[in-house]
Parts: sequence; structure tokens; C-alpha cells
Amino acid sequence: MRKTLQILFIIIGLTSCKGQEVSGIWMSYKNRVIEEGQVTTSRNEGMIIDFDKQTVGNISSDTVVSVKIDFKESKIFLNSDTLNIDFKTYGKDSIEIDFGQNMMHVFRPLNLEHKLTTDKEGIIEFLIQNEFQKINEHLSLKFLNDLHFYATIFDRKNDKRFLESQIDTNGYWFIKELKGNFFLIFAVEEIGEQNIYQITKLTKCQMELEPMQEYGEWINNLVELKTCL
Repeated sequence: MRKTLQILFIIIGLTSCKGQEVSGIWMSYKNRVIEEGQVTTSRNEGMIIDFDKQTVGNISSDTVVSVKIDFKESKIFLNSDTLNIDFKTYGKDSIEIDFGQNMMHVFRPLNLEHKLTTDKEGIIEFLIQNEFQKINEHLSLKFLNDLHFYATIFDRKNDKRFLESQIDTNGYWFIKELKGNFFLIFAVEEIGEQNIYQITKLTKCQMELEPMQEYGEWINNLVELKTCL
């Protein structure tokens, strides 16, 4: 919720893409540190801008904030005019916004052409009821149904659940839905970085994944979770 409140006090100046209309839903991931060696904040990826519905949100919450997007003046207006932050576009592939905290948010358009025939509860049930083959032949993940303490901390209600592995028993995972498309987000360690995947297919024995953001030596190009031999 703190991230949402932070957004409420920002006007974003789209100065470098003035006159261009950006459409669809964009999400920030694989953000980059602006100045190495300085204090920064991790886990701040997953901010979502819906240019069609004119809302701003975050992947870890269903809360969205309505905004006004003026494409002629290339600005996104929120509830205050205390800040004016440059919005830089790089072709049609990425947008960069500096929200502070020494971290550049890199937004990319989402491909929402992977609609599944199941719903969010069906995906959660698949993950908690199955045991999966080891990742890269050495990492076992167990998706639990118990809510993580991050689900209620600081009154930021969400559906983060515990994720167990031989690395840490206090990791977490959750599912995000956008227009019938689903994303799996998990951190192997309690204080570790988040891994983000789009779920592209789900069968009785397998969940196919499109890696969007991965961290650490334990996970590299995870493209499926398999439960059947």
C-alpha cells in the first residue's frame, strides 16, 4: 500500500515522448540501479500502468489509482503537482521512470495473448496440491496454502503464501491476473529478490512459463513446472 500512496503524490511528465500515444498495459521489471554503491530499494518492480483504462497499480495488489493521461501534453496527472518526473521512451519496447530510491523503473508492454481456460483459484489449487520436479536438478519448491506474514504486514493485504525450499522456509509466492492472463511471482528467500513469470499454458501435469525476471544462482531460465514423469 505504501507504493500506491507514493504514486498518489506524483505527476509524471512524459516530456521525451510528447505527442505519442502509448496503449495497452505496461509493467516495470528488470529495473536498474541508477548509481552503484548508493542506497537503493529492492522488490519495487511490478508497477503497472494501464494506458487504456488510465490507471496505475502494482502486481502485488488489486488496488489501482485512477489517473488522467494527456497524450497531447504527454503527462500523467495524479492527485498532486508536487513532483514532475521525466518519462523516457525507447521505441515501442520500454519506458523509463525515475520514482526515486536510486532505482530506475523500466516499463515494458505486456503480451496479454496467453489467456487460460482456468481461473486464479484453479492455478492456486494446481500449485498447492502438486509436488514438482527439481529446478535445475537441485532446487525443490513447495507451494503452501498458508498465508505469509507479508500478506498482512503494514496493513498491505494481499494473497502472498509461504514457499518452502532447502534454501529458506519463509519464501513466498502469489498469482496476479490481468485480463485472463496469469503471472507467477515468487521469492525463494524471505529477503530475496522476486522472480516473475507469465503462465502461458497449464495442463494436468505441467505449467509452462515465460521468464520475465529471474535472480540468483538457483534459478536460470525456468520455463516449466512439471509434476508428472
